[in-house]
Amino acid sequence: MRNVFLTFIIIVICGCASIGGTANNAPESASRHSLDYLISGEYAFYLDTRGGMNYYRGYMYFNSAEGTDVIFARNVDINTGLEERFIFSVDYDEDGHPSGVSNVQGQIFTVEGRQAIPDFLNFTTLFLSTCDDYQLQSNVRDEWDDYTLVFSFNKALPFFGFYDIRMEGDNKSYYTLLHAGLLNANSASSFYEINPASSRTETTERRQIPEIPRKNEKAVEQNGVRLTLDENWLFNNNPSLPGFWLSLASIRDSQIAIEKTTFREINSVTRGLNLSRENSFKLFKLTILSMRNNIEMNAVNISQTSNGYQAEFYFNERNFRNYMKLIQVVNGNDFYIINFSSFADIYDNNKDYYQRILNSVVVNRR
Repeated sequence: MRNVFLTFIIIVICGCASIGGTANNAPESASRHSLDYLISGEYAFYLDTRGGMNYYRGYMYFNSAEGTDVIFARNVDINTGLEERFIFSVDYDEDGHPSGVSNVQGQIFTVEGRQAIPDFLNFTTLFLSTCDDYQLQSNVRDEWDDYTLVFSFNKALPFFGFYDIRMEGDNKSYYTLLHAGLLNANSASSFYEINPASSRTETTERRQIPEIPRKNEKAVEQNGVRLTLDENWLFNNNPSLPGFWLSLASIRDSQIAIEKTTFREINSVTRGLNLSRENSFKLFKLTILSMRNNIEMNAVNISQTSNGYQAEFYFNERNFRNYMKLIQVVNGNDFYIINFSSFADIYDNNKDYYQRILNSVVVNRR
């Protein structure tokens, strides 16, 4: 299980690349529509099976020192093993939408390989033109003459912001997000070393699911947040993330930890993320990027609460499947993260038990 959240995310950001600001080749008045929602060094790989193709498509975004938005593209024909690699700069229209590309350099041998360029323009334009129409997640229809595509958008997902593309009326996925991450943008070669076929590590270990004994409830508090546990839970002063552990079949079957910070502190180290009460869900995207190929992209769900946001998903680590739920609470200038994770088997078998605990979370109001 992950025993670090906020501290680890900040290390990832500071150790990789600065957050991209407004690009010099994007109109200043339309900066909110440029690619500044991407992080310099952010990458994603997709499986493309449209029209009989069988390709891995990889993209990485890089904001250069001159402010130019540069895209690194990889296109691998799965059937033949042929790979086409190239880079291009992004040009913008007066509204700040990507309108074309320039300075294309690299290896383009086929029409299928070049398809990565119009795909990039179409997908980013669709995201930018529709992202104000929904809050966090939505299926967005893209109508063509003879068919309609349905994009499953989720603002916590990387790069193009969708999990997959389907044909309306067809349950098959034709373009699917496989895995993503964040690299040091000053070393672009590391992007080309990633195996595009690598997806999350499959769970191979099996174990007997432990029973949770019935014990007396107890109220606990950490960093100004109160919740109701029972005597199965003990506090563990782990140096990386102190919190409450449930130890039954292992040293830590489940954990809950509470971190407290402020938006000012977060923004001082993330250099451009500009988190606020309205957009703090952006922090979930950094969690997903930090997990790279371990997270199940199709299981990422985010939602808004009365005082913040929450996200839940499954991920694989050390040959075990895990479940994580992150709850953000905003209280004045304070920002709280309630970090819950558990082996997926015990969580799935005891959802009502865990949900009662998570529903008991209360932030002390000042």
